[in-house]
Amino acid sequence: MHSSIGIMDIGSNSIRLVIYEIRDTGAYRIVREYKESARLSEKVGPDGRIERESVLGIAPLLRQFMEICEQNKVTRLRAGATAAIRNAINSEEVVAWIAEETGLQVEVLSGEEEGKAGFLGVVNTMNVRDGMIIDIGGGSTEVTLFRERKRLKTYSFPFGAVNTNLRFGKENKDGIWEAAQIARLEKFVQSALEEHPWITANSGLPFIGLGGTMRTLAKISQRTRDYSLQVTHHYEMEADEVDRMFAHLPRLSNGQRKKIAGLSKDRADIIIPGLIILQTIFRAAQGASFLISGAGLRDGLFHELVRPQEPVLPDPLESSLHNVLEFGIPADPEHLERVLNYTQQLYRLLAGESSLLDERVIRTAARLYKAGTILNYYHYTQHSVYWIMRAGLGGLSHREMVLAAIAADYHPKNRTERLLHAHKDILQTVDIQKVHRIGSLLQLGIALDRSETGLVDNMVPSFDDGSLHLRLHSREEPILELKAMEAAAKDVQKAWDIILSWSVYLSSNS
Repeated sequence: MHSSIGIMDIGSNSIRLVIYEIRDTGAYRIVREYKESARLSEKVGPDGRIERESVLGIAPLLRQFMEICEQNKVTRLRAGATAAIRNAINSEEVVAWIAEETGLQVEVLSGEEEGKAGFLGVVNTMNVRDGMIIDIGGGSTEVTLFRERKRLKTYSFPFGAVNTNLRFGKENKDGIWEAAQIARLEKFVQSALEEHPWITANSGLPFIGLGGTMRTLAKISQRTRDYSLQVTHHYEMEADEVDRMFAHLPRLSNGQRKKIAGLSKDRADIIIPGLIILQTIFRAAQGASFLISGAGLRDGLFHELVRPQEPVLPDPLESSLHNVLEFGIPADPEHLERVLNYTQQLYRLLAGESSLLDERVIRTAARLYKAGTILNYYHYTQHSVYWIMRAGLGGLSHREMVLAAIAADYHPKNRTERLLHAHKDILQTVDIQKVHRIGSLLQLGIALDRSETGLVDNMVPSFDDGSLHLRLHSREEPILELKAMEAAAKDVQKAWDIILSWSVYLSSNS
């Protein structure tokens, strides 16, 4: 059984609707997402009010979103409003007008609640234990400190990319920011930071960016570098790269910025104040580097709704794998578990020890090597490569994602080398050997259950003086398994520089 849940984010810059399908097992996936620019921050008058005319302007979109929810049989809908409505002096009146015009019940999120939801979006989809989260919206900027996956501090500053553009960018000629304008906005942000010394007292942490400013910078970076994996979630950027953007982008006109690959036309003006806010806080906090999160507020609101008592997931990767496997991959879970156990057991024995990265790559590759069968059974491991790299897996760095994908489609005579070369910008030198070692053992693990019936009851490996011997206990003659093992043996021996042998003991003879 499954149900549909809708999350609506009425932000300062845009309004979004996301529809999730969730099963009784807790597995979930996004099935619809819609976004429309609204720039509510620009609708706030000099007196701090949002007039009814502005509500009438967004009402048709909200009604259409509600109709989409009805068509998709959404049983629970949570609509959260952020800074533009929150900071309006007549926010209660605005909420009442929305309800009157659309029937939608809107929840005005406090700055603390917005920061908490953003934290949940990050911690439930990324393998990061400590960091500083910065969410630059249209009308506010939330900064959150977390350590050991626990949120310690959050503050919402009442300025974002849209309202600072109105205040500090109004003197622009064709969108070009002069040095004096940049300095005024920097001083404004620095002054606000003085009241929150905990931000500058926690130096050396990665800055995890949410929102359109950070996603846009990531896209520009990827296009500039011709990055081989077009995924922004968990994309990493060094400080000096953002420094170069900070030195270059403000000097361009809006027309010139609109031609930059990765920068959407509707963000050509507000990317500059967003970048200035980001750099000012990053430098003040002496951040280490940048990570981009594709998950944030909407994801956090979803987790709060479905798991109000324990919204923080214990293991983002395990949750993500569970979600993928629950939605239609035609593979026997028990078979996948056997393959994983065989591969882990052999890797730990031969390597002596395995790093957390190794374990995560093995877990992903073994559980998802058949993911491509959802597209077509034939050549399914090649389809699995795309699936692993582009399915939005949480809890994996880009390096881990690429390693797992190549290992899942291990074919050393041609495809493996091509994939290693295609993603050399992401991988490290040591990863060439790592892929061959993990990939060859995964193929051996698959071979040990080639019939996918668990015919081999038990595998007892022993390793001594460069020789690996497998003692296999089987209910009957494992014909398919033995043939597959013969095919996999050569690659294992070459990758590990060992001699591989095995013996079979039928249950009646064991």
